[in-house]
Amino acid sequence: MVDYDVIVAGAGTGGSTVAYTLAKRGHSVLLIDSKEREKIGYKTCGDALGSHHLKELKNLIGIPDLPRDIIEYDVAGIDIIAPDRENRLRMTGPTTTGFSFNRHKMGQWFVNLAEGAGAEVRASTRAKKLLFDQDRVSGVRVLTTGESDTDLTARIVIDATGATGMLRRQLPESSPVERVVAKEDMMVAWRDVYETPDYTFDTPEFLEIYWDQDQTPGGYTWVFPQGKNRVNVGLGLMILPGHRKPQEIYDSFVRTTFDFMKTNLVELDSSGGIAPVRRPIDTLVDDNFMLVGDSGAQVNPIHGGGIGSSMLGGAHAGITASEALECNDTSIESLWPYNPRYMESYGIKQASLDVFRWFLLNVTNEEIDFAFKKGIVKADDLLDTSMTGKVRFGTGEKLKRLVAGIGKVPLLMRVNKVAKLMEGIKEVYRKYPNSPAGLADWKKQIEPIYTAAKGLK
Repeated sequence: MVDYDVIVAGAGTGGSTVAYTLAKRGHSVLLIDSKEREKIGYKTCGDALGSHHLKELKNLIGIPDLPRDIIEYDVAGIDIIAPDRENRLRMTGPTTTGFSFNRHKMGQWFVNLAEGAGAEVRASTRAKKLLFDQDRVSGVRVLTTGESDTDLTARIVIDATGATGMLRRQLPESSPVERVVAKEDMMVAWRDVYETPDYTFDTPEFLEIYWDQDQTPGGYTWVFPQGKNRVNVGLGLMILPGHRKPQEIYDSFVRTTFDFMKTNLVELDSSGGIAPVRRPIDTLVDDNFMLVGDSGAQVNPIHGGGIGSSMLGGAHAGITASEALECNDTSIESLWPYNPRYMESYGIKQASLDVFRWFLLNVTNEEIDFAFKKGIVKADDLLDTSMTGKVRFGTGEKLKRLVAGIGKVPLLMRVNKVAKLMEGIKEVYRKYPNSPAGLADWKKQIEPIYTAAKGLK
């Protein structure tokens, strides 16, 4: 007899979504989080979300509408600004509309949603150790503040502990799940939230992303207004050899660059964090075990956003786990459908954008300025790439851009190469194996594509 059907470690948006999905279907669920209950939801984040993510969640698992008091301001689009600050591309359309929100309130709403559906929530409780029975995950040893260690058993354990993958890293070497994420596949970030009583944002409905390869290699600086006199501002960059600390870049670059930073500011929050920026973990399941959210690298590799994708992962994980529990089989084979479901819905795009990430890392500020100025890259291109993971120009347009970019032929050649690599990785992901038996051969097809992507210079 086990204590719970499912134990979910981590009450972020992904963990709370999977707990909500399972509890709503009648399963006994324990949702634990190391934070105090009233502090769940505090996290380094851009605090913005596309509305299409919630629509998808509503269709999948019937998630209710987000309460209006969580929303800070409605978002109409995104401006991408070149390093020279003279050229920008405005992305607008159904997939860029959404809202900026209060991250703490959203986190509280999600965990309350899970609890309201029937999940048991234990805050101030840390997942210390995976428990095993004959080499299969059987539960978790937890420590609640002020109490002694407690061993709790479950038919399925779900690691939603975040970028550290606290439980994933404890899997045995024989597990097909990747236990460690390479440093080069991680992004480090710093961000502050301010009220700006002496500065008014003219177009708070548009979020701003600034590219500058000298300051934020493989990343960007963001300025996300949350109304006319409030802003979330931060930066993220890939963890590469010799990288500078994000807070150091923030102090030397961000504080001296933007006009609003030179006015009277009321600091509301200030924090740093890390996130994986790569394709999803190759398999998100093992016997009696699943990954959701940052633990499973369910994050957009280009902009580091993970709320929408982690909720999607939580929904698919919850649906699959429920089916396995109802069949009384929680083996890797029974949990496997979670993999192709997530890969089809978001993982394919993630993998393609992971290839594109390496291309962007090796593009210079001069090349970005040139591409923006000459119209070689247009807003629709970036929007299409971010939503589909595919680089493509129309036939007639392609010739015009080649002529415009004649001074940067090597850049255009690299764009052509990366487009082919992105399509190649998507083709591999379209053939994701339908059982664990095909995983090893499938992974062999991935390696040469990423090796080629990293060599695009």
